Amino acid sequence: MRVWEDKAYLFVGTLTLCVFDLVTEQWSLLRTTIQRGQPWPYSPIGPLGSYSTTVLDHKLYVFSGEDGQNIFMALDLLTNKWEHLSGTSDHHPNLSSPISRKIYIMYGCANRTQAALNQEPGGGENDYTYDDFWSYHVDNKKWTRERLRGSYPSSRTETACAFSDAMGRAVVYGGYHGSMSMIEMSLDNTRRLHTYAYFGDTFVYNPDTNIWQHVLVRGFPSYRATATLVSDPDTGKLYLYGGYNNSDYVPANHVSGRAYNDVWTLKLDLPGGHWNPEDLSRDLRAEKMGPWMRCFTCGNCGVTWQKCAGACGGKYYFCSKDCHRAGWKEHKEKHGCRKL
Repeated sequence: MRVWEDKAYLFVGTLTLCVFDLVTEQWSLLRTTIQRGQPWPYSPIGPLGSYSTTVLDHKLYVFSGEDGQNIFMALDLLTNKWEHLSGTSDHHPNLSSPISRKIYIMYGCANRTQAALNQEPGGGENDYTYDDFWSYHVDNKKWTRERLRGSYPSSRTETACAFSDAMGRAVVYGGYHGSMSMIEMSLDNTRRLHTYAYFGDTFVYNPDTNIWQHVLVRGFPSYRATATLVSDPDTGKLYLYGGYNNSDYVPANHVSGRAYNDVWTLKLDLPGGHWNPEDLSRDLRAEKMGPWMRCFTCGNCGVTWQKCAGACGGKYYFCSKDCHRAGWKEHKEKHGCRKL
């Protein structure tokens, strides 16, 4: 969903959009048209997913989708009329790529396994994750392949991203890779092979210098894909919420996958990034490292650590009874914790 003038617009792949009025808190339907002579490029069957959207000026831009290949559309929110800018819904593999004010498209995934299951052209045993970065020039309506410079993200899809006007930077967090092999080492030194990967890293992009930077953080949300990252237009603060991962990748008490309902805020040491040097004075041992917590006494990370059952409310963790005994005095004096 994208917000424009106190309304949130939800595109579902048809000429009718769902609109939520943020003032009256009411839903409504918006019926749109497309420029004369242009057929509707999306399939009329079922709702559309896995697409990217953004709003620039008074236009809602939509790129790709489950059945959209490289379709690029623009909806004028003043006239409620669509323009098909480029791309096609042809399911045959397309080996060619599209060629001031810009809209950026980065990475993504070709769902080859689903295509093989549906007996469609281009199917295969593994998904293909893209590693290219493009910009669309809104004024001259041309694509340009951008050069990846600096410490940029590895190939991935289903990332969370937002542009911060306060910092003049785009922020990218997390995502998923469908064919990246990873070996997991458990606490008992047994190995397990994963043929996919979730990410929990953060990157910022400066469109003025075309430079990417990897953000080094004291603590970070758990690895996840399809999370939502938003920039508050009033305060400039960045918020991350939601997302999912596989319960085999990040252990959970259930086996069907893990959906998150936590909310995080990101502070960056940049102008407009709401950085507070006093945050560095907080005890590093209370910072969550993805799905793991640190042991207050020895500093090791792990998923089986037990949280303190005292008056601190479980803010600190210990990896063993020995560490609990060794660190209890410091924890009690430093944080005013006591046994309940």
